Amino acid sequence: MHSIVSSSTSPVLEQPGEVGEQLRRTGRRSRRSRRSRSFVIACAPLIVTTATLHAQKESDDLSKDQDYREELGVNEFTAPSIEKLFNTLDSLKPIPINALVRPVTELNTAERSKYALSFGVLIGDGFLDVEAEQSKDIESLGRELIRRAKVLGVEQRVSRHSRKLLDLAKQNDWDRLRKELIVTQEDVEKALLELRDEPIVHLLSLGGWIRGLQIAAASVAADYSPDRAKTLRNIELLDYYLDRLNTLSPRLKRSELVQKITTQLEIVQTTFKESEVLSPAQVNSIQATATSMVDLIEK
Repeated sequence: MHSIVSSSTSPVLEQPGEVGEQLRRTGRRSRRSRRSRSFVIACAPLIVTTATLHAQKESDDLSKDQDYREELGVNEFTAPSIEKLFNTLDSLKPIPINALVRPVTELNTAERSKYALSFGVLIGDGFLDVEAEQSKDIESLGRELIRRAKVLGVEQRVSRHSRKLLDLAKQNDWDRLRKELIVTQEDVEKALLELRDEPIVHLLSLGGWIRGLQIAAASVAADYSPDRAKTLRNIELLDYYLDRLNTLSPRLKRSELVQKITTQLEIVQTTFKESEVLSPAQVNSIQATATSMVDLIEK
């Protein structure tokens, strides 16, 4: 017979032998489970925060992931290192700087594609400013880079580099300033990766290439030789840019600026394909066409 206990006694205590012991163990496990759930709930914010920081770190590392870059259309064509451009132009010295430098003017337009092209042009201007060692021009360049970066959505990345460019220009530290321009380009590339805006990446790169073509053609024209002329003739890269322009959205392709740039690039393409070694007259023609494109972008 089971003993009679009051209703206030625990149900576990009123069970005899093995049954009571089993229920007591079950009660202890239940209490431990409740404490475990409480601990997990209390730690949840910390776990989420840690996971978020880890995910953010992985996201930052994607800028170096080649598959991710290719997915966004970013490769050696769409975002060529400005260091490579500088090295190519170095090989073409002497550069007629006085004939190529131009004042930096504020760009006022609602056309985002024009800001992308013009940002690339400004990066090319930076090379000339460093070569000319004109600190005043660097100051103007830095301010306008920030203005245009704001429209493109990369202002935060550019502003900190712009301040450093200004400081280095005031110190006349041209070697470090040149390196800072290279770092600036790399950081802008990372920002564009985050934007996932492939057309802007292509147009910005194209603007820099057009300005570089103008500088290179002027340098070859000023001191012509067949070997120097060969550096201008990059059919593969030009074909790539024209293909990218052809894949722009219908709205962008209807832009008067994009249509005119496309026409001018096709003229350069025809000249490239006329002969393997460009003549002095062909070099002059390329320089004139490149100058026309820079004027279209910057006017």
